[in-house]
Amino acid sequence: MLSRYFPMEMKMLKYASLAVLLAAAAPVVAQTAPPAQAQPGAAPASKVDPLNKMICKTEEVIGSRLNTQRVCMTAREWKDQADDTRQAIERMQQGQGNVPSG
Repeated sequence: MLSRYFPMEMKMLKYASLAVLLAAAAPVVAQTAPPAQAQPGAAPASKVDPLNKMICKTEEVIGSRLNTQRVCMTAREWKDQADDTRQAIERMQQGQGNVPSG
């Protein structure tokens, strides 16, 4: 309903919220236990996929100055989320050229 009276403000709010999501992409790596020492004669450990590594980030809660929440996902999930956000921004920017002026 507000978009009827404030169309530019609503667009700016959308862009600002997407910018906040992108800015929150600075990872805070979760602490993990150090790898165990391999015993002599033991089989070498299998390689771990780096996209399966768990990464935790602290994100600000929209609508609150002080509240934050901790979000933990794998590197693959963070990458997928960033790709989805980038694609959404591109779609909005492409659609921006079709908005009538005046």
